[in-house]
Amino acid sequence: MLLRVFVIVATLSIVGPAGDLSAAESAPTAIAALVTSGDTSPPLDTINEFYPDDRSLGDCLSSLPKPGCGSDARGGWHQSLVFVAILAGLAFIAWRVVVQSRKARR
Repeated sequence: MLLRVFVIVATLSIVGPAGDLSAAESAPTAIAALVTSGDTSPPLDTINEFYPDDRSLGDCLSSLPKPGCGSDARGGWHQSLVFVAILAGLAFIAWRVVVQSRKARR
């Protein structure tokens, strides 16, 4: 029963409530129009402050990005604060396990 509901929801999200495929068909048309217009600027949905403008998005968007794909926007004190919070949480959990195991031995 749950599988049927999932299939119906997935189908409606792809096709649409009226069975209209116009949204799915218009995306390739829009891409083809961009390619034939000769517009060399990147589409707005691919602009990201974490990737450099002078490199191809395919070079930097992978599990093994090429050198020079980094950004100054990455990292910083926010990321360090999250790392310290995770380490503090793990230390607290380890301390509680040690305390409880010593208490159980007595």
